[in-house]
Formats: sequence, C-alpha cells, structure tokens
Amino acid sequence: MLYNLHWPQELWLNPLLLLVVVLASVLLPLPAEYHPLTLYRYFARALGHKVNPDPNRPRQQLYISGTLALLVATVPLLALVYSLLQFSELPQLFDALLLFACLDWQQRRSTALQIQQTLQRNQLALAREQAAALLLRRRDNLTSMGLSKALCESLILRSSSEVIATLLWFLVGGGLAALSYRLLLVLQQQWNSKTIAGRHFGRPVSLLVQLLSAPALLFSCISLALHYGIRRCWRLYRTAEWRIKQQRRNFGALPYCLLCCAAAALRRSLGGPVYYDEVKLSRSRITLIQEPAAADITRTLKLTRQNHLAVLTLAAVIVLLQLTWLLSY
Repeated sequence: MLYNLHWPQELWLNPLLLLVVVLASVLLPLPAEYHPLTLYRYFARALGHKVNPDPNRPRQQLYISGTLALLVATVPLLALVYSLLQFSELPQLFDALLLFACLDWQQRRSTALQIQQTLQRNQLALAREQAAALLLRRRDNLTSMGLSKALCESLILRSSSEVIATLLWFLVGGGLAALSYRLLLVLQQQWNSKTIAGRHFGRPVSLLVQLLSAPALLFSCISLALHYGIRRCWRLYRTAEWRIKQQRRNFGALPYCLLCCAAAALRRSLGGPVYYDEVKLSRSRITLIQEPAAADITRTLKLTRQNHLAVLTLAAVIVLLQLTWLLSY
C-alpha cells in the first residue's frame, strides 16, 4: 500500500486530501457539542484539576507532574490511533478523518461574529461571557474597545496555531502528526502557563507548543507582510516597546511579529497589558492612531481567511507539481 512506502511517497496524497478536508470542514462543520476536541478539552481540564490540585508545590515537582500528565493525556490515545492506522485498509481516508477531527475553526468564527453583534448592541456583559470560548485572559475588566482588541489578537494568533499549524503538520506528517499537534495545543490552552495554577505545571507543554507552532506563525507573518507591506510591518516591529526586557518576556518574538503585521493590516493598535487571574502581564504595545472596535472583528476574520487561503494555495501548487511530474512520465 502507498502508506507503507518511504516518506516522500507515502505522503504524496496529503496536499489533495488537505484541500478536500478543509472544504468539507467549511461546508459541513461539526457542532461544538459533538466535536471530538470538545470532549478532549473536558478531559484535559479534569486531568489538570486532578494532577495539579495545589499550584504552591515546589516548582520542580510541578514540572515533573506537568510532563507526566502530558504523556498520560497523549501517548495512549496516539498509540491507539497509530494501531488503527496500521490496520486500516484505507489509510488515506483515515488520515482525512483525523484532519477533519482537528479542524474546528468554523466554531471560532461563528462565536466571534456573535460577539461582534452583541457588542454592536451594547451588551458588554453578555459579550464578555460569550468571549470565554476565545479568550483565556480575564474579561470582567475589559471595556468594549478592550474586548474588541483582545478578540482581534486572539483570532489572528489562534488562526495560526489552530489552523495553519495543523495543516502544515498534516502536509509534513499526515493525520497522526496533525492530531498529535492539535492535542498538545488543547492541553496548552487548558493548562495555561500564564495563570497562577498553570504557571509551572503547564510550562512543559507550553514550550513544546511554542516550538511546534513556530513555522505556522512565521508563515502567517510572511503572508500578511507580503500583502500589506514589509516595510510597514518592520517599522511597527522596531518602533514599539519590544526593547523593554520585562515586556519581552511576556511576548514571544513570533507572536509579537504576527501582531505587528496584523496591526499594520488593520491599521489598529494591538498589544498592551493583559490580566490572567489577578496577575498583570505588561506586554509590548503596538501603537497606531486608532484603537480596535467591534467592526474590526470581521476585518480580522478576513485576515485569517487570507492566511488560510495562502496555505491552501501552497497545497494546490504541490498538487499541480505532482500532476505535472506524473504526466511527464
């Protein structure tokens, strides 16, 4: 079978499968209550509460328990999926189903549009509650402008980490690679290392996700910079508060660069302080003339769609190159 051939050959159908699955996820999105990732989020949350009942334990102990919890939450499930994949008569179809189970962006998009409508009706309290699905930070202290800015930042970052990174890992390693990354991302979100409870416990999975999502963040930065001006994005990157050491620790280089590109595209200010629990993180500011408003949520979704189309274009180009190579023989 094709699946048992060497790496360059066993993954030759992945670009075509990616295009088909992404189209299916847009046309036939799974409801949130029936999506496999929703169940896994509940499991990860419960496991975190069970294994990490006291965040005041010694740091080294929390690192060890966080690493062991990471292994318990991923290795058995991935081993089961790998076993099923080996015995599957249609491994490419199995890969496609795995990728489909990893994509839930339509839920994010629908939630963001609902929040935008709520903000435009001046129902701030309700909008804060609805934003729980998209924001890990505190929301009770956010104004309408602050909530709009937080949502714009969340959408552009989640688009890269949840969609683009998943698709790129599928191209590189198939359904098992995409699923492995997506499970780690769910754990990183549920054991948020920026909160008091997850400060040390969630650090191992957080470092792993940062490493694995870096190519997708870089891809998104390049895509936005090429569309909206490399010089403009670079100017924002250099002139903001990135040089301040304390703020640099609270903003990774690639997420900061991506938000600079998004700010240049939207022509809106992004970044600034953020609260997790009672802890204030002083992040770099990306200052422009105007602050985000509710209407900018739709504009941010258009930016995410543009980045998604860039990945799909890459996959389509690979498919065309493969067809050209096949036809040449």
